Order: sequence, then structure tokens, then C-alpha cells
Amino acid sequence: MIEKEIEFRKKRELGEIFSDSFEFIKQEYKPISRLVFIYVLPFLVLYGIVQVYVQTKVIGTIDITNPDEIMANIGPIYTNIFLFSLFGIFVQSLLIGTFYSYIEIYIKKGKGNFELSEITPLLFSNGLLALSASIVLFIVVMLGVFVFIIPGIYFANSFSLVIIIYMFEKKGLGNAFSRSWNLVKSNWWNTLLLNIIGILIVWAMSFVITLPATLFGVKNNVTNALDTGLVEQPQSYWIFIGISTIISSLFWIIPYTFLAMHYFNLDKRTKSQTPPQNNVQ
Repeated sequence: MIEKEIEFRKKRELGEIFSDSFEFIKQEYKPISRLVFIYVLPFLVLYGIVQVYVQTKVIGTIDITNPDEIMANIGPIYTNIFLFSLFGIFVQSLLIGTFYSYIEIYIKKGKGNFELSEITPLLFSNGLLALSASIVLFIVVMLGVFVFIIPGIYFANSFSLVIIIYMFEKKGLGNAFSRSWNLVKSNWWNTLLLNIIGILIVWAMSFVITLPATLFGVKNNVTNALDTGLVEQPQSYWIFIGISTIISSLFWIIPYTFLAMHYFNLDKRTKSQTPPQNNVQ
């Protein structure tokens, strides 16, 4: 079967965004997988280890039947979760930077007209752009959540294109936030639907992967909590949790592709609606 080149810079309906995104991933998964394996996988492995460490440190050492002990350890619990969240932002930023670097070269040179070595020079700079944008975006969304849940959701959706705009347009972080706000405003509900479906796909796939370990863990949790008040799991359980964390993190490429397609869709629509400027002599 002859594969076609996926054109990113075009107007699409919502259904076309989904279909073209999956078609792009299907066609390009081999080179993308090689890039991720070389540049991202080592950090994903560390992420899985940190995930296991946090769970064993926070959950496995606290007597869940003792409210006083839980309250006494609330500070360390939040500290561990916060540090884990920061490391998660770093790893996802690295994944975003790698994946969008591939898309950037794919758009510039066309399908099959470049080598993976041509992407390498972009990885460091794009990774830093993705990391800085992710941190600022995380702070903005968290502030919205702390004020009230609805502003957090509104900010998360309105600024969901910030990272790709920042990386592709390279006109500054402030411009990326304003551009994302203006682009999403023209198609806010479709953007929300894309984000929700993307998250649900990741959650569904993650649920399927972790289901065996979850069922096994729940059984052990109930038994141990009733007997000793402590939550203890065998080593095999934590190994599986670490592996499932690594695999689940890779599924975020799906919603990242949705957002890339949607960005170029909105950009094209906005430019086509801009009236031509007549030069007055």
C-alpha cells in the first residue's frame, strides 16, 4: 500500500484531525520510535523508577488506618508528589520536543526526504522551549485550579497550543500565549473536545495496561490494611507499575498529534479570513 504524505498546513474538520493524526502516527511510527528510543527512553525509565519510589515512599510506609500519622506526614507527601510532577513535566517536555522536532523537519522537507540525523540539532533547543513553556503553563493552570476548578480548565484549554506555537513560530513565550488564546477562542469547544478525547484515549490505554497490577494491588492492599494497617506490595507489582508508567507516557504522542493538526488548522483558517492589505500610494 502506497503511503501518502500528510499535509499539516491545511484546514480540517474535526473528524479529519482525528483520522489524519492516526494516519500520520501509523505511517511514521518507526522513525519516531527510533528517535524516542535514543533520546527519551532513558529518561522515561528514570520516570518509571521515580513513580515507583514515590508510591513506595508515600503509600507504602504510612498506616492508612491512622489519621494522625497521615496528617503528620502530609508535608512529605505533598513534597514527593510535587517533585514527581516536576520530573514528569521535564520528561513530557523532552518527548514533546523530540516529537515536534520530527514534525518540523517533516513539514519542511517532506515525507522520506530527510534523515533522522537532521533532527538532532533541533532537539536541545526545542526541548528547552517545550520545558520552559510547560513550566509556565503548569503554573498558570494550577493558579486557575486553586482559584476555582473552572478557571483552571478554561486556561488549560485556551493555552493548550502554547507549546507548539512557541516551538514553531519562535516569537517569544508571551506571543505564544496570546496566539494560543486568540486561535483557540475562534474554535474553543472543538479544542476542548480534542483535548478531552486525547486525554481519555491516554487514560483508557493506561487503564488497560495497569489493570492486572491494579487488581492484584487492590487485593493485597485490602488484606494488608486489615491485618497490619500498612500497604505493602511484592517487588513484582512495583516493577510492573514502573513499566506501565513508561508505556503509558508514550501514548501522549496521540493528543500531541491532535494539537499539532489543530494548530495548523486554526492558523490556516485565521489567515484565510484576514482581508488582504491594499497599499495606498
